[in-house]
Amino acid sequence: MKNRVLIDFVATGKMFFRNKGGVFWTLAFPVFLIFIFGAIFANSGAPSNYTIYVQDNTATLEGQNSTGYQQVILPLQSTGVVSVVNVSTHQDLDQYIKNNSLSNVLVIPANFSLAPIPGTTGQVLLRVDPTSGSARVVQSLVSSLADATNLHIANGTQIMSVGSGQINQKGLSYIDFFLPGIMGMTIMTTCTLYMQGLQSRFRSTGIFRKLATTPFTRMEWLLSHVLWYTVVCFMSIAAIMIVGMLAFNVHMTLTIEAVALIVVGAAMFTGLGMLLSRFAKDEETANAAASAVTFPMMFLSGSFFPLEQMPSYLQEVSKVLPLTYLNNGLRDTMVYANSSSAIGNLAVISVIALAFILLGAYISKWKEE
Repeated sequence: MKNRVLIDFVATGKMFFRNKGGVFWTLAFPVFLIFIFGAIFANSGAPSNYTIYVQDNTATLEGQNSTGYQQVILPLQSTGVVSVVNVSTHQDLDQYIKNNSLSNVLVIPANFSLAPIPGTTGQVLLRVDPTSGSARVVQSLVSSLADATNLHIANGTQIMSVGSGQINQKGLSYIDFFLPGIMGMTIMTTCTLYMQGLQSRFRSTGIFRKLATTPFTRMEWLLSHVLWYTVVCFMSIAAIMIVGMLAFNVHMTLTIEAVALIVVGAAMFTGLGMLLSRFAKDEETANAAASAVTFPMMFLSGSFFPLEQMPSYLQEVSKVLPLTYLNNGLRDTMVYANSSSAIGNLAVISVIALAFILLGAYISKWKEE
């Protein structure tokens, strides 16, 4: 048995490396994702700068000494996170918003004043596009300015304040969360898609019927491929970690628990690929079935963003997806150093992996292929 598994393992490896395109995309695709998302989110912890458009109707002439500038614009700029763009009072505001696709505009009325003078008002109008991702932040900034101004005018004293600090001590950023998700996704796509493709091809070309005449068993064949896809997964993960650490200073460690999760994850998704191909009549159908299963799982298992950001019913769906437990386990051990939680996730995917492999081996009948 040992020699047969080893021979098939070596043969599968040679077939893999002969396909230069397959080797390139297996290693390059996750690296491309890291560069794209890393460039976008690597500085997610750094202070952001928001642009607020302001039409200051207290300015009789275009200048910086108006009441609105002194009492609203200048305090906003002093926060250090706001860039103010002045909108001329001669502009038709609605037309200006339409022409420039603004997501916010702050209107300071002509009779604006913080002094209790009859005929004046202390109210400004903030118009925002609620579909804009920055709308809530801009509203919060302007509301905070109003609260601080009211407190100052009332000669009030700030009693309660909120400090900020990090739960972790490593100074983690979004890219630290992101990389284990990419590793989990890579394990899933590599093992599931390759296995269903290989099994469909072997079935259509009659290779399984020939294998059925040899002493090589289905379980031995499956074992040799699980071992090979595990090797491929480790190659991809090595590329991911090297790029993450060198390009984005990612903080993560390849622990024993992580190695176990990768090995069991590879077995689990190899078994899944075997199951999917068994229920498809041809290679094209098998490809479509594998994509239909793996593609939604990428987004519903926390590979790209935290599960807490999804609606509650989708969070319930994520609990039945095996990739969720692989992603969580990898993050627990590689980023948060939480071994006990990682082992819990490892136990879950171990049970799923055993079920997939046993069921896949049982329902695959080589003589009938």
